Amino acid sequence: MPGAAKRTKYYLDIDPGFRNRIKAFAALKGKTLRDRLTEAIIAKLEDGIDTSAGLASLANTEGTLFLESYLESRPAISKKAA
Repeated sequence: MPGAAKRTKYYLDIDPGFRNRIKAFAALKGKTLRDRLTEAIIAKLEDGIDTSAGLASLANTEGTLFLESYLESRPAISKKAA
């Protein structure tokens, strides 16, 4: 079929009890085990991407002022005004 994405299968070695719990949870949501595992993997990867992007933006300090520099730039407040 032209234009169709080639799919790859992965096999997981899952404890039977855990597999049954995941399968039951998926069934309660009206999904298959495969659908639920795929959604969980995608959600986890997206969380990692979001976290990485957030941390990268925190590392960008261009245009920021450190507290010490800010306090030094302010005029001294007299003790009488306080």
